[in-house]
Amino acid sequence: MAVSIHPLALLVTAVGGDAVEVRTLLPPGASPHGFEPTPSQVRALASARLLVTVGAGLDGWADRLYAGVGGKARVALADHGPLRPAGPGHAHHHDDADHDEDADDHDHAGGDPHVWLDPVWVRDHALPAVETALAEAAPEHAVEFQAGAEAFADRLTALDRELSDDLAPAKGAAFVAFHGSWTYFAARYGLNQVAVVEPLPGQEPSARWMAEVIGAARDSGARVVLVEPQFSPRPARAVAAQFGGTVVTVDPLGDPRTPQGATYEALMRFNARAFRAGLAP
Repeated sequence: MAVSIHPLALLVTAVGGDAVEVRTLLPPGASPHGFEPTPSQVRALASARLLVTVGAGLDGWADRLYAGVGGKARVALADHGPLRPAGPGHAHHHDDADHDEDADDHDHAGGDPHVWLDPVWVRDHALPAVETALAEAAPEHAVEFQAGAEAFADRLTALDRELSDDLAPAKGAAFVAFHGSWTYFAARYGLNQVAVVEPLPGQEPSARWMAEVIGAARDSGARVVLVEPQFSPRPARAVAAQFGGTVVTVDPLGDPRTPQGATYEALMRFNARAFRAGLAP
């Protein structure tokens, strides 16, 4: 089985257990925006029984690559549940930037694709889709997949309760995100994302955009700017310096080489702790 990004590997492994071998196309520390796979990844994908992607414009490169090697068994999680409207930083902002294909790949006209950052969305929509796709790709393990999905659903319910309790002291707090990854997470746990630093991944924000972000932070009383390991923190630090904010590291993708990248629950707990440390009074 192949997946586009690491969080999907965590979901597929939680359902499939030892019955699946998962290959992640995006390497640790890389951004999914405009990623170019290596020849060895192309060969690995050619032999995969199934490709799991996020969809909604996030990882279209994986779909194109899979189609190019003749792959047909594919599931895009964003196709299996309601999407939130694309929030700040998902629309194109062309003061100084040219329109290009990589930007199109992340123009989420159909909605926000960062669904994996809401454990309830994962439980109710992604999990059934993954179980069904795995059972169709490897029907000899269907019973194991069903048991894995049921156990994971129970863990996700418990995880949501845990994160709700942990983030209760930060409810209503405003923050500035580096990139518009946190719409689902913020909505689930009552946090207030007021702006994003980088409206188009990999492109420097314009001076006008930066001024708008700083104004939104000041008006809302935000004290935190988020940074992510996959992107340079320099623009976020510049914004934080303008309104006396602090910079907090969160990680929407995770890294299998770190403790927080070992399981889906560990990744979500890492991010919840980071939000609480930055936002709670």
